[in-house]
Amino acid sequence: METKQTKKIILIATYILVLFFILYRITDILGVLGILLSIIKPFLIGGAIAFILSIPMNFLEKKFKKLKRPISLLLTFLIFILVILALIFLVGPKLVETVSNIVDTIPGAIDNLHALVEKTNINWKLIQDSITTAEIDWQSLSNKALNFVKDSFGSLFTSTFGVVSGVVSGIVSVVISFIFAAYILISKEKLSIQLKKLLYAFLPENIVDKMIEVGKLTHKTFTNFFTFQCIECLILGCMFFICMVILRIPYALLISVMIAIMALVPIFGLCIAFIIASILIVMVEPIKVVVFAILFAVLQQIEGNLIYPRVVGKSIGLPPIWVIVVITIGSKLMGIVGMILFIPLSSVIYTLLSKSVSKRIRNRRISSNKWS
Repeated sequence: METKQTKKIILIATYILVLFFILYRITDILGVLGILLSIIKPFLIGGAIAFILSIPMNFLEKKFKKLKRPISLLLTFLIFILVILALIFLVGPKLVETVSNIVDTIPGAIDNLHALVEKTNINWKLIQDSITTAEIDWQSLSNKALNFVKDSFGSLFTSTFGVVSGVVSGIVSVVISFIFAAYILISKEKLSIQLKKLLYAFLPENIVDKMIEVGKLTHKTFTNFFTFQCIECLILGCMFFICMVILRIPYALLISVMIAIMALVPIFGLCIAFIIASILIVMVEPIKVVVFAILFAVLQQIEGNLIYPRVVGKSIGLPPIWVIVVITIGSKLMGIVGMILFIPLSSVIYTLLSKSVSKRIRNRRISSNKWS
């Protein structure tokens, strides 16, 4: 008993010392974690790429059972590259055209502002005379301007070097990520067996069984979410494109693609897309904004009440109120990526918690009348 008590005291004291050390050197520890994260970042991105590409690759292997793994992997990469190129060549010219139109409207806006200023009753001659008669140390201003130019050139050289090195580092990281993703996809069964062996060798069997169960649930939830969400976004984008072409609303292709991409983020994505699309339309044909607003309201109702429940279905499994909470938390922690990833992740937690609650209630033999 004394030995157990001594071990317990030593364990508590060790925990307190480790916690104190972590809190005392929290800045250094966060710095080390940041360095480690930057080192493993290409592999994390590669894992994410492998997961996304595994969805079409598994589809190809199920549809064409005689297809070899390297061939299916090559076809998957080709499909991925073709989708990226299609987005660039379809959206790119329209985006350049939009920016050009915005630039063309700037001179007219400046002329309108100038005409508005001319109509005011401000005595501009008095202001001009005040500036002319003001005592200004031009020598001091010129010296400050010269020093500013010198510092700017130095910082410009430093920032240019930083940008170049950053671009090179980014290209290397992307290449490593895709190579790592290809390795995962080409030997995913072998890696799965190796991981299970490792876990069963060092952890209790019941814990490993639970981990595998959670892993399967997580994989199924994420796969269903991304698959059906992409299908739903594609249907919505096509509906907007067809309706906008029929109604002759400008930037039909650009806005449709933007809506399809932004719809990946439930609730908030479409709101942001509507604001940006309205700004683009109002700069060309202001009256069409009203038509677009009506069209957006109608298609959003169709999407929310008909397409989303049938296509996405219960792949999320979260009540609407929790979806809003999860999106808000995810946006604060990881931005747009967090808004997308936290939904299926929270769905997994929600499912596991629901199963645990139901099991505990059954074991404790509590009647449902208690909460009805």
